[in-house]
Amino acid sequence: MDQLISFFVAGTTLLLAFLIFANINQVNSKVNRWFGSFILCIFLIQFNDLLEKTEFLKIRMPINDFLALTDYIVAPVFYFTVAYFVNPNRKWRTKDNLHFAFAFIMLFLLLVSALINLEQPSTDADKKNAVVIITVFNLIFCFQVITYAIMAYREITTYQKKLFLYTSNMNTINLKWLQKVVICVLIITGLWLIDIFFKLAKTSVLFDNFAGLVYLVCIFIIAYFSLKQKEIIPLNNEEKKEIDILINETSGLKSNQKKLISDDELKEMKSILLQVMDHKKPFLDPELSLFKLASQLNISTHLLSYIINKGCNENFYQFINTYRIEEAKKMIQDSNMEYLSLMGIAFEVGFNSKTVFNTTFKKMTNQTPSEFKKAILAVV
Repeated sequence: MDQLISFFVAGTTLLLAFLIFANINQVNSKVNRWFGSFILCIFLIQFNDLLEKTEFLKIRMPINDFLALTDYIVAPVFYFTVAYFVNPNRKWRTKDNLHFAFAFIMLFLLLVSALINLEQPSTDADKKNAVVIITVFNLIFCFQVITYAIMAYREITTYQKKLFLYTSNMNTINLKWLQKVVICVLIITGLWLIDIFFKLAKTSVLFDNFAGLVYLVCIFIIAYFSLKQKEIIPLNNEEKKEIDILINETSGLKSNQKKLISDDELKEMKSILLQVMDHKKPFLDPELSLFKLASQLNISTHLLSYIINKGCNENFYQFINTYRIEEAKKMIQDSNMEYLSLMGIAFEVGFNSKTVFNTTFKKMTNQTPSEFKKAILAVV
């Protein structure tokens, strides 16, 4: 049973790596090379484990040791996968090579060890020492994966916070699915750690089968989200600089934020903004961004963000979706709009996701759209 599950995991990861490298949807090409490499690393780790479980090679061979180098590559490869998802324009830097320094050190030690073993056969003491060394390096591997997974999770969290500052619809550029991948990686690593400390894989068939099933489920989850991913259009350099400025300012205390205009000017600019929102209704554009709205007002994105934050006490995402929900409420109550379904109304007011529409509506009205509609009909 355990070997069968291992075959499934290995086969699934190899097929998934092929599909990601093939990049059928032609999205995020650079990122998919990293993501495909990460999945390929998982395959090689599983394949090496499978060789040992099936005793195909009878005894541990140098090929097992060289395949084991993948253990020290997979974590940084996963981290760079996330880094390039978060920032598709990211350039490779010389210091990035340091993330793979441990793997190169291990390769050097393996080569030296292989040369020594050619000259003299290993003794029983050497074999005992080898078991201890392997255990130590397995622990290093697990802690390395955990460290890089946490770093990757923080990168995604920071990215998610940035989205609220400049976009009104996040479902096409949301990386929450990647957070789920990080969690899957952490779950798999947790099982590896339990096995290293308690040797359950060798003593408990039940644990071995359970771990194999968890690996398989996690791989299917990763496969589902990776094949479902959409193109992430990166910000240009000017937009990125603007967002970085906004991040630095909004991350501090409000009292410490730089005052861009006087209070009177703020009131005047806020009034102009609200007039544009009421009469031109730019929020109906599902792709509306801070940059688009700023260009319509002929002001900088920095100033627009300041007006929304200081004048309305909201971020851009909240500000735009508040207008969308208010417009949706008007349309639900309008008898001339009865031909539209709730999903149709959601699309009309600028949402492009049923889930986001329902969640935002519930958050702002304490009712789902259907509950709101029923309440209106009950009154009528």
